[in-house]
Amino acid sequence: MDKSTAIPRNLLFMAKRLNPFATFPNTPGEGVVKSSYFLRDVDLDDLFYFATVKSHDGNLYLIYHIVETPLVDSITNIVLQSPFLFMKWNETGKILEWAAGQPK
Repeated sequence: MDKSTAIPRNLLFMAKRLNPFATFPNTPGEGVVKSSYFLRDVDLDDLFYFATVKSHDGNLYLIYHIVETPLVDSITNIVLQSPFLFMKWNETGKILEWAAGQPK
């Protein structure tokens, strides 16, 4: 799959600039989030979540997910307030599953 068709070109360019040491994965994987951010395409009104993750193989990967409008408030609060995030992704870098750790 061509990443540029799944992610708007302007956001893809910005995501790559903000994560110069991370690459898109070409195989499914899992890892711990090192940094993350939300980017919105105002023309399409799509909100994307990007994360730089450190995989079990020691590499840094850039992964993403399109955030659905009804979930914007709840997901952003969970992600921003969680000191630990673990993600699983497919071969294109799209996030399939995630877990957030919270201090007690």
